[in-house]
Amino acid sequence: MTNVAISYARFSSAKQSEGDSLRRQIEAAEAYAAANNLSIDRTLSFTDLGVSAYDQSNVHKGALGLFLRAAQDGKIPIGATLIIESFDRLSRASPFDALGIFSSIISAGLNLVTLTSPPKLFSRASIDANMFQLFEALMDMHRANAESARKSQLLSSAWSDKKERAKSGELMSGKAPHWIDVHIDANLGKRDPNKRKASLNPERAETAMRIVEMAEQGVGNHTIIRTLHSEGVEAWAASGKWEPSYIQKLLTSPALYGGIELDGEVHKPFYPALIAEERYDLLQSLRSARATTKNTNRKGKMVTNLFSGLLKCGYCGSAMNIAGYKSRVSGYERKYVACHGARTAATKCRMFMWFLDELEPSLLFWLTRVDYARLLGTGRRSDSDTQKELLASYEQQAQTLKKRIDTGHEAILDGVDSLRVKVKAMEAELSKVEKLVEAQQRKVNALANQDAGGGQRMKTIVLLFKTLKNTTDEVERRALREQLSAGVNLVVERITLYPAGHNANGTKEDRFIDVLFRNGAQQRIETSEC
Repeated sequence: MTNVAISYARFSSAKQSEGDSLRRQIEAAEAYAAANNLSIDRTLSFTDLGVSAYDQSNVHKGALGLFLRAAQDGKIPIGATLIIESFDRLSRASPFDALGIFSSIISAGLNLVTLTSPPKLFSRASIDANMFQLFEALMDMHRANAESARKSQLLSSAWSDKKERAKSGELMSGKAPHWIDVHIDANLGKRDPNKRKASLNPERAETAMRIVEMAEQGVGNHTIIRTLHSEGVEAWAASGKWEPSYIQKLLTSPALYGGIELDGEVHKPFYPALIAEERYDLLQSLRSARATTKNTNRKGKMVTNLFSGLLKCGYCGSAMNIAGYKSRVSGYERKYVACHGARTAATKCRMFMWFLDELEPSLLFWLTRVDYARLLGTGRRSDSDTQKELLASYEQQAQTLKKRIDTGHEAILDGVDSLRVKVKAMEAELSKVEKLVEAQQRKVNALANQDAGGGQRMKTIVLLFKTLKNTTDEVERRALREQLSAGVNLVVERITLYPAGHNANGTKEDRFIDVLFRNGAQQRIETSEC
């Protein structure tokens, strides 16, 4: 029999990592090994930290599963002793499933020690000599599983109770979004549902509003972070740094307009609102539009392409992408846009270049002089009309379902019980359609706000263009370029370039640009304007 011992320690929650659980389990295993002339092999010993044994995650995803496979493959010395604190460290699954884990360890020729008082040693030989050991192990497995099942039921019941209380507006705990403070009213009793009061933290609410405003202007998460760090705004996270994931979480949190999401449904009012719900809907619409155009421009110190996702080749329809032309003599690199289809030989198009330092200022200068109010009165059918029609369709579906459900209820009252299942299915369908109506109404409202603000958006582009020319600070310039890029993407759908005139046989003097606006209007920029 080998004197090799292997220790296995496990705990299931992150909270336990802050306590004494891991140290206690490891030290107990070492003490047992020393007292029984065993030597713990630290290369074979393993842990599962923050992993559940109730759902068998430690077997399916954790280190225990790897150990069991190694034992079955003969990679663990026969006669080695696996030391655990108790059976519940190994498994909290049903006794039948736990028995399978236990059996695989014993069948691999290993010993198993549980550090109970006194410790118990299980092996193939000890079980063959005393079958009661097997029943004893099963009882321990049953106890571990029953305890976990009871805890799971209690937690589930407690969470359900908290959710119901939250739906009535009661604050469930002292935890809240970072820009909200929760105070306990000392004059109210412990069980009083009104004992916790929420209020906006003045300083942090100002920072949260600053983040919202930058996002509304088209500034991306990474640039928002650069701006906050450059301004010395202290991060709320324990790491001391602003993270993109947190900015994203903040900007999509219903807590901004006072809501809380429980099981996919938002309940309001719950927290004090920082912004109106309509403003929140518009923010989500703007960010969604920005993500759709892939206009994030995260890399580099500057937003290289202000027209990312908009530029198309007038000859083959391919995207016009940015590339760099570097002089071998001076080392100076000059950026240009050219047909991607031509560059990759995907089309028969010729690769005409349009230098970015010529295209960008000319196009921006022209866009700042667009009479957007005049353009609003022309063009194709707007996206807003399409979305309104879809909303009307959903509303009609809801009305039809309501009538059919009412008819079904009347029939059930008259004794037609066979309709109960069908009515229940229609009620479930109505719930889905009503959610579609709500979401579509938000989209229509957001589009209405965009259309109404078209003129203002063009004024914003003009202001940003002028400010950019007089700004030298790198962080501020990047933020301004992101805002400018987002502003252009909100009013322009496509920019088609003809770098060599109509038939691609012209020169630089023959080039022109066709601009298609999101409301369907089109404008051409002739050579003299470029």
